[in-house]
Amino acid sequence: MTADAHLLERLDALAELLPLLSGALDIREAFPHLSRITRRVLPHDALVLALLAPDRASLSIHALTTDVDFRRPDRIQVPPDMRYLFDQPWDHLLCDDMAEDPVMKQIPAVAAGLRGSLRVPLRRDGEVIGGLNFMSRARGAFTERDAPVAVRVAAYVALTLAHKDLADEAARAAEVRERAAALEQRVRSLTDELAVLGHGAPRRMVGTSAAWRQAVAEAAQVAATDTTVLLVGESGTGKEVLARFIHTASPRAAGPFLALNCAALPEALIESELFGHERGAFTGATQARAGLIERAGGGVLLLDEVGELSPGAQAKLLRVLQEREFQRLGASKVVRADVRVIAATHRDLRAMVERGTFREDLFYRLHIFAIALPPLRERPDDVLPLAEVLLEDIGRQLGRRAAGLSREAVPRLLGYPWPGNVRELRNVLERAAILAGGGLITSEHLAVPALARRAATIGSAALEHQAPPSPARAAAEDPGDGGPVATLPDVERQMVERTLIAARYNKSRAATALGLTRAQLYVRLKRHGLI
Repeated sequence: MTADAHLLERLDALAELLPLLSGALDIREAFPHLSRITRRVLPHDALVLALLAPDRASLSIHALTTDVDFRRPDRIQVPPDMRYLFDQPWDHLLCDDMAEDPVMKQIPAVAAGLRGSLRVPLRRDGEVIGGLNFMSRARGAFTERDAPVAVRVAAYVALTLAHKDLADEAARAAEVRERAAALEQRVRSLTDELAVLGHGAPRRMVGTSAAWRQAVAEAAQVAATDTTVLLVGESGTGKEVLARFIHTASPRAAGPFLALNCAALPEALIESELFGHERGAFTGATQARAGLIERAGGGVLLLDEVGELSPGAQAKLLRVLQEREFQRLGASKVVRADVRVIAATHRDLRAMVERGTFREDLFYRLHIFAIALPPLRERPDDVLPLAEVLLEDIGRQLGRRAAGLSREAVPRLLGYPWPGNVRELRNVLERAAILAGGGLITSEHLAVPALARRAATIGSAALEHQAPPSPARAAAEDPGDGGPVATLPDVERQMVERTLIAARYNKSRAATALGLTRAQLYVRLKRHGLI
C-alpha cells in the first residue's frame, strides 16, 4: 500500500468522530471516546486539549485523557519568547522529548514519564485559540506522517468548540430576551398597581415614550436591591413618582415611605428633621423626637433636592450611608439605620462637587445608581396620555365627570414646551377644567400661549431681582378667561406659579423675586397645592 493510500485509510477511520462530536453538548464529555477512536490510527498515551487565555500568556487545560498517572495542571504559563507561535502560520509541532521543551516541561506528565509530543493548533476564523497535544511515553514517537491525522482531529475539535460557543451565545441571548420580557411584564404590572397621591387624588405613572420607559425599566431593575438611588431631573418630571415606584417594587414595600424636601426647611431644622433630637438638644426641644431616618426604618426615605443639604448634614448623611448608623441631636447613643435612601435633585451635583459646595464622597455614595428623568418636552408622545389621566384625577377632585379635550385644544398642548413639566401640565389642566365647567376644554380655556409670554416677561424681572407686580396690577394684566380675577388667593397663586416658572423652579430665586423668605414661599406653595 502506498503512503498516500495509507494516509487516506487513516483519515477515513476518523469518520466515526463526526457523529460522536456532532451529538456532544460538551467536548469534555466526549473526549475519552475521541481519544479511544483516534488511537486506532494515531497511537498515544495521553491527549490534552488546552485553550489560550485572552492575554495569550497561558493555556488552561480544558480536557485531558491519559493512561499515565499524574496530577492534572490547571494552567500552563507560556514564556514570552514562545508566544510568537500563536501568530505564526504553523500547522503542527513535533517534539521528540518534552523534557527539553520550555513550555511542555511544566506539565507534570513529563515527570511521570511522557516524552514524545505532537502539537497541532486549534483555530477559529484564522486565529489560534488553543492546541491539541498528543503525547507518548516513547521519545520520537511521532513523525511527519502523523501530522495530517492530528490536524484532521484538531479540525473536528475546533468545529465542536465553535458549535458549543454558538449554542452558548444563543442561550445567553435567549436568557437576555427572557429577562427583558420578564422585566417589561414586571414594569407593566407595577405601573398598573402603583398609585401615588397627587393633589389629593390618586394618579398612576403614565408614559410610553422610550426615554420614560427606560427610566422606569432602570427603576424596576434596581428596586429589588437595597442600593442607594439618585434620581436626576428637572422639577416636575416625576422624581417622587419614580421613587414611590421603586418602593412599591422593592422588598421594603411593606415598610413606610417618607419624603423630605431638603430645601423646604431652614438649615437649623434639617438635621433635627432627619436625625431627630433629644429633649433639651436646642431651644424649644421640650421632648425627644425621632427623625425621619428612624421613622422610615424598614422602608424608604426620599431626600428631595438633596443638593440643598448643609455641609454638616451632608457629613452625617454620609455616615448613614456608609456605616448604617447615626445619632440624634444631643444624644450619645448610636442608632442603627435600617432605611433605604433615594435621593433626588434637579441640580448638577458633579458641578457642585467641583465648586466645593457638595461633598465628593457623598456624591459617589449617592451616585451608585443614577436614573435620569427626561423633561416633558423630550417626551411629547406622553403629553396626551398624561393629560387624560390628569383630567380623570382632577375630575375626582372636583367631584365631577372628567373634562375632555376639544380638537383645537390638542395642538395647543402639544406645541408648548412645558418648562414646569408634568406639574405645570396638571396646573394648566386643573384651571382649564374649572373654566370648562364640566364641558370640553377648548383652546380658550388653556393658559398656555399667554402663560409663555408672561413667563418670559416676569422671568426677566426675577433674574434681575426686581420687585414683582402688585396683586392689583397682576389682576388687571391677567384677564384669564376674559373676566377679572375673582379672589385674592387666585391672584396670589398665579403670581407664585408664574414666578416659579420664570425662575425655572429655583425656589431661592423665586422667593427673592417675590420679596419672600424661602419659608414664607413654602407656606404659599403648600397653601395653593403647588408642591
